[in-house]
Amino acid sequence: MIALTLASTAAAGRARGADPEPRDPHDTVVVTGTRTPERSQRATVKTDVVTRDEMDRRGATNVGEALATQPGVRVDPGSYGYLGNIHAIQIQGFDRDRVLVLEDGERVVGDIGGAIDLAALPTADLARIEIVTGPTSSLYGSSALGGVVNLVTAPPRFEGPSARARIEGRSYSTLFAQANGAYRKGHSFVTLDANYFHQDGIARAPGLPDMQLPDTSRQMIGLRAGTDISKRIDLRVRARWLHDKLDGLKSEETPGLGRYLIDLPEETHRYTLHVIETIDLGRGSNVRLTLGRQWSDNETANDRRNSPIDQIRDRHQRMQSFEGVVTVADGPRTWVLGTRAEAETFSQYLTKSDSLASGITTTRQQEVVPQSFGNAAGYGQLEWRFGKTFTVLAGVRGEGHTKYGGAVSPRLALAYRPTPEVGIRLSGGRGFRAPSAKELGFVFDHSFYGYRVLGNPLLTPETSWGVNGDVTWQPDRNVTLRASGFANWVDNMIDIDLANGVPNGTVVDYRYTNFGKARTLGGDVFGSVRLWKEHLRAEVNYSYLWTRDDLNDRPLAGRPPHTVTASLRAQLPWKLEAYGRWRMTTDAFIDENTRAPAYSMVDLRVGRDLWPKSHAYAGVLNLLDVHQDVGRVGDTRPPLGRVFYIGLRADFSLEDE
Repeated sequence: MIALTLASTAAAGRARGADPEPRDPHDTVVVTGTRTPERSQRATVKTDVVTRDEMDRRGATNVGEALATQPGVRVDPGSYGYLGNIHAIQIQGFDRDRVLVLEDGERVVGDIGGAIDLAALPTADLARIEIVTGPTSSLYGSSALGGVVNLVTAPPRFEGPSARARIEGRSYSTLFAQANGAYRKGHSFVTLDANYFHQDGIARAPGLPDMQLPDTSRQMIGLRAGTDISKRIDLRVRARWLHDKLDGLKSEETPGLGRYLIDLPEETHRYTLHVIETIDLGRGSNVRLTLGRQWSDNETANDRRNSPIDQIRDRHQRMQSFEGVVTVADGPRTWVLGTRAEAETFSQYLTKSDSLASGITTTRQQEVVPQSFGNAAGYGQLEWRFGKTFTVLAGVRGEGHTKYGGAVSPRLALAYRPTPEVGIRLSGGRGFRAPSAKELGFVFDHSFYGYRVLGNPLLTPETSWGVNGDVTWQPDRNVTLRASGFANWVDNMIDIDLANGVPNGTVVDYRYTNFGKARTLGGDVFGSVRLWKEHLRAEVNYSYLWTRDDLNDRPLAGRPPHTVTASLRAQLPWKLEAYGRWRMTTDAFIDENTRAPAYSMVDLRVGRDLWPKSHAYAGVLNLLDVHQDVGRVGDTRPPLGRVFYIGLRADFSLEDE
């Protein structure tokens, strides 16, 4: 829903008072933490930003790669092998549906086993990624227990016609291409975005056809447009089509019949359409109205070669939404009042071919009782600045659900800046998460691996309380030091009940269940120093995480307690730019007999400007070639080993910015 026009952003800046020149040259305007534009270093609620330039330096082709080495979060595809090695995010020990993923403020639908696959979200049309940690249900409702990740687009930077292109080749027979074409005149613009990715699969073991990772193809086509309907009214439209196709393969030894090859194709189409109208009320106040519609269609098959006995599952998810937000700038006070309504449906069907005495019979049946529900919410927030040193932010959201009744989520945040060099922030709030349609009625079928995960219509919502705090010291524009901490308490946590599987022939059925209580706490220490102007910049971050499943009196599985991330960026002679990043992760609890192994990863990249607004680059991801041992239980290391890449990107415009 967050769609800020240039005019309203400028007006908000005038109403709130112009901030001084940022002490950190990478400081930027953010909106996710409070729904109002603020400098990231001075924001009342801590908001981390990954800019477009930083995505490029990290060699990112999708959101998962852009956040893979981001301090304070984890994106480990190896942790979700049972879901197909998806790139799901983890913040403050929370993962899957407990971290809300947004595109311009609108919730992303089409999850896999409760997790949004960040690798399926391209960076082609993104200006930046904003990350807010801690419970933010007071603004965004369900699923924002651990935090929010907002993928933010922006109008074209250049007046007149412009374009951006990128092409890259990688190991594993990987080809990646992005292209954007745009035209902007004043506040009116139109942009066409395209993305293509293909990667060959990886064999599971020598001598067998089985694949550990499937052949993967992804495409995206997007259209963004905006114009000023009148002097005070801005209208924007965003439409996207995303297509994922995975081609897996396994084999099965049948006594007396030999080895069968079984194709495991999966195809997903996701369509999104958002229309955003912003009405400028003057003096930094505005009204934003958003209409949204999303479609997600997924089909998976179990196709036994040279055999008519096949299975096809097709799943369909729909969501439509409306949101209206009024922002009132009243001197030192900024009010945000909003209302939101959502309606969502989910259905799943099974088409099955069986060999009977009468011959081959094909049936199509409703495998899951269709789920349909809606919710409506109203929320309000007041941010009050007392001079230049102290800010208080208080907010609350009330939400009614057609299945679960109501939920109330308050939040309080304080920011104190005793000197220009020191900033202190403290926030606390309540989070909640209603069970998703898939948790209520989804069948995640991995029968070929010997199990299925079934929905549970008796689930109740999760609730949490969380507190966050941080202290930042910036003695000058070259140095930033920050220490932060958090603690969360969760009730009625939803997870797969692995201890009570029910045998069903050769397959074991597991269900989602409300467990007891869980806790997470930890903190980060971050340092950034810039040496010799822009020639050398170094960053280092240490993260600690402690978790506890109070029902079983043990840690939550797959949460490494210690993580260290460091990066170095250097401007070298001959216009070369070098970038290196190192991440170390300690071992992690899986169960009483298993721990995930510790590992370190190193990424290196070097690039050079060839002519104005173009850049050639080459690099390596996972230089140390760390990867999973196939078949090792609890191995959460990356499924891919060392990856080399080389590419070229270019910007084209007829006018300067």
